[in-house]
Amino acid sequence: MSTNDARRISWIRRIRRAEPAEAGELESLQSRSSTHWGYPPGYFDWAGEARSIPAAYVRNNPVFVLEEDGKRLGFYAFTDEDGDLLLDKLFVDADEIGKGHGKLLWQHAVQTARELGRSELIVASDPNAAPFYAAMGAVQYATKPTAEPSWTLHMFRYTLSR
Repeated sequence: MSTNDARRISWIRRIRRAEPAEAGELESLQSRSSTHWGYPPGYFDWAGEARSIPAAYVRNNPVFVLEEDGKRLGFYAFTDEDGDLLLDKLFVDADEIGKGHGKLLWQHAVQTARELGRSELIVASDPNAAPFYAAMGAVQYATKPTAEPSWTLHMFRYTLSR
């Protein structure tokens, strides 16, 4: 066996459905991810429940985790927003940003949306992540104000090709 083969075998990366019992760990990962953009601890306190991830959220929505050797590297979640499929969350752990994990999660999310029979998905993005979604082919169509005047959601549409 070559050294490269041994390296490939030594780590296993997969995307799987999240379990409700992981909700707290996903919420922590989401918080760590936000530190990548320089948000200080507590910055998103104004967002209230929008930042929490209770077990019911994981149970009732398509939530998928990217893991390698049992370590959670990132996750994404869809919700229904007035009949639209909303990519409500896509987070990569702060230490893992820039390693291609976000793109891998995005590609999986697009495939999941297809499997759900959707022709389009909507993304509500942090302003710092907006360039990522644009690079993935999503088209920004609006910004939405939030309770924090200095922070707006960037809204994107992504049409699924068949």
